[in-house]
Amino acid sequence: MDAIERDDDDIEFVETAYANVAEFVEQLLLPTYRRNPAKHRWDPRWWEYQEVAMRLEALWRSFEYLRLEGPTGMAVFFRDYLDPTMRELTSENGPFWRLDKLGDERGVPDAWPSESPPRNMF
Repeated sequence: MDAIERDDDDIEFVETAYANVAEFVEQLLLPTYRRNPAKHRWDPRWWEYQEVAMRLEALWRSFEYLRLEGPTGMAVFFRDYLDPTMRELTSENGPFWRLDKLGDERGVPDAWPSESPPRNMF
């Protein structure tokens, strides 16, 4: 069970349709979301990419919330969450950019370098 906030005062505990993001990806997303593999990239080890795992976790949580939002909840999920997320993840410039069109070359890109901002800046 997961807590879903309905408004500022009430927290309702609702059983999720999927226990976690991996279950959501394996049981709902991948069996139903199919695209041309010559134009879209996917790595079966998607969970090795921190960005992908974070985005899919957010997608799963959006699904769990919006599936309960009445007749248009799922339409909102597709339009505002699923389609933009999957376009970003599977595009040629997305996180799987190192994969060739057939998925033969793998590799999680290195993180970009960063310097810490000045103390107390944020």
